[in-house]
Amino acid sequence: MTEQSLQQPHWHLEDQTIILSGRWTLRRLGGSFASQQAMLQNMQGNFLWDLRKIDALDSAGALLLWQVWGNRLPEKLALCDTHRVIFTRLADLQPLSHPPRHPFQFLDALGAFLMETGRDLWGIFLLMGALLLEFGRGLRHPRSFPWREISATIVNTGPSSLPILTLIGFLIGIVISFQSASTLAQYGANIYIINIAGLSILREFGPLITAVILSGRSGSAFTAQIGAMRVTEELDALRTFGIPPVRRLVLPKVIALALVVPLLVLWTDMVGILGAMLVAKANLGISYHFFLQEMPVAVPSFNLWLGIVKGALFGILIAWTAGFYGLKVQPNTTSLSRETTNSVVSSITLVILIDAILALVFANTGIP
Repeated sequence: MTEQSLQQPHWHLEDQTIILSGRWTLRRLGGSFASQQAMLQNMQGNFLWDLRKIDALDSAGALLLWQVWGNRLPEKLALCDTHRVIFTRLADLQPLSHPPRHPFQFLDALGAFLMETGRDLWGIFLLMGALLLEFGRGLRHPRSFPWREISATIVNTGPSSLPILTLIGFLIGIVISFQSASTLAQYGANIYIINIAGLSILREFGPLITAVILSGRSGSAFTAQIGAMRVTEELDALRTFGIPPVRRLVLPKVIALALVVPLLVLWTDMVGILGAMLVAKANLGISYHFFLQEMPVAVPSFNLWLGIVKGALFGILIAWTAGFYGLKVQPNTTSLSRETTNSVVSSITLVILIDAILALVFANTGIP
């Protein structure tokens, strides 16, 4: 036999003894790992396992035999002390045991969720205080205010969001008018399409759709940007130079979105009204001139200003939440992806919650 064949892992049965020889290593086992394991597992009986003729044994070969033996040493075993150490180490690696399930386990999960939510709310509250302090400091020292960061955020957030907002706003206007047109035509109330489309777009859908789009687009980008700086230790470098991350990273984004989101809401309102006008002209025969002429009469200007104020409020909320979760990221990629997801989910949830609260507040004021 050649030297190469002698180095291959071999075994044979001799007088109720399974004798192993050769090199039982990952390199020599190679693609025969599964086949060797299957053949050895077919050996049934109370055999003596003789490993003393094995030339070399590594963790892969020991794991193969360990699994064949049912994750325990056989009663009859002959091996040298060096190989026994490897099997002893495998025996110490006990499989992970899952805690027993109990009927009230969901209460533990609920309690953990509520505690984590409470910690996040407290952290967001503390971040608001830090933002107010930094904003007040900027007003006292205008030259230290992050003007460049604010302008850069406006440029990167505003124009790049217009295509998707144009498409979504236009489709929302079409859908609202199209769904209402058939019912209004049955009762001869075609003119009320102006009230329905104008009120729903200017007051609710314009700000809400803009905020949801920016939460998924810009909010996630803000969190990922700050979180990546945490992973690469750039935040620590800023603190080393005496620059608070809140001042340079979070405050500019809050101010920028507070300025740019109302403008994006106006744009979404315009394209939404345009879509409503097209459907009103095609399905109900209402001219564009009449639609625009009756819009201020049917829908008071308060609804437009309410939508703009909502846009500013939602912009602050999106940047505020994104900054909090960005600063919360731990220096690993798993935390970065998790907190980015949490940022988007929390922003959208808070936006819808605040929009519902504002709708209930103004519904009881008698303002149309």
